[in-house]
Amino acid sequence: MTGQSYDFIIVGGGLAGAALSYYLSQQKNRVLLLEARNLCGGSSGACAGRAQIFECESESYLDVVLAGFSKLERLGEELGCDLEWVTPGHLSLIQEMKDWETCFRKVSWLKRRNIPADMLDQGQLRKEVSILQSESFLGAAYAHEGHVSPFSLCMGYIQAARRQGARVMAFTPVIGFQMESGRITGVRTAEDVYSSAQVVVAGGAWSRDLLLLAGFDIPLRFTHAEAMITEKLPPVLSRHVGMTGFYETVHGGNHSVTLGLGQHPNGSVLISNAIQSATVIDQESTFWGMPALAKALKGYFPIFGKVRIMRTWAAPSPFLPDYYPAIGWVPGVDNLFIAAGFHLAVPTIPILCADIAKSMLVGEPVERIVPFSPGRFVEKIREEAE
Repeated sequence: MTGQSYDFIIVGGGLAGAALSYYLSQQKNRVLLLEARNLCGGSSGACAGRAQIFECESESYLDVVLAGFSKLERLGEELGCDLEWVTPGHLSLIQEMKDWETCFRKVSWLKRRNIPADMLDQGQLRKEVSILQSESFLGAAYAHEGHVSPFSLCMGYIQAARRQGARVMAFTPVIGFQMESGRITGVRTAEDVYSSAQVVVAGGAWSRDLLLLAGFDIPLRFTHAEAMITEKLPPVLSRHVGMTGFYETVHGGNHSVTLGLGQHPNGSVLISNAIQSATVIDQESTFWGMPALAKALKGYFPIFGKVRIMRTWAAPSPFLPDYYPAIGWVPGVDNLFIAAGFHLAVPTIPILCADIAKSMLVGEPVERIVPFSPGRFVEKIREEAE
């Protein structure tokens, strides 16, 4: 063993890894974060930054989302940075009566939980979003939601972790694990081998590949999602606007577009998503994605027909079969923990990662993370890594 020894090694430098490096280093623990590429360079940096509420599907997960939402409201002050936190709310555009009925039930549910929500008819929608070709829609469902800069959130966590003594190494891919008697004894990179009492895999869409290095598998899948951002514009959108069925599309089949638009405080408008199924991670835009996204955008929002697009990108959108995260100890390995597949990541990662750190530090499970145990998926594919 040539590298240093740590209390915790975190593999993955996206939002989850960054948050864990902060929460685990708060008690003077020796923490090392290893990221294969640039920090916040995968799905975390590619996301729109929405603190979603409307897409939540269960009472128990809504409790998680609302706890995380509350934490986000004061997190910038805690981390000592500007997260660009705003609460513009979200409008889900409705084209079919079956979607109206589904959204009506969702709005009624959110109201019962004292969350601001309402149904808008076509006339009300026209007033809310004057640049939309509203005659294409029956109306919309409104729900209270927030927005952060994902880069500010991720780097805010990283910088705060570093102030607490955490070591963060970008462009340092993990290439293997040394194992002995059911424990990881070393984390191998191209340059060194590091030892740690506990290892956390928080690699987003890459987590399955990382877990395979330790001899285990988990059914983490992903789609290929593309987005783009405009030049800075005068205020044109006061709400985030998206089509219904967003997650059905994101986790769905080949070559589909589901529009989502949000204007940042600096004036630029982020536009997503062109989606296709994928089995290999590729962060390049496809031949069809941007043209299809631009066509849909111009059709519903003609004002954007002559707006300059400043940047396009693509990233994997990871998910597990039941759309809930995998959080917990990997069965059969005493010191390997996984935290991946976060659903509604922006509002849930802050609260769940704080719970993960608490669980790892006190050695007892925190009730909120127990339902997400990877034991419901993980299969041992070999007894021990050689």
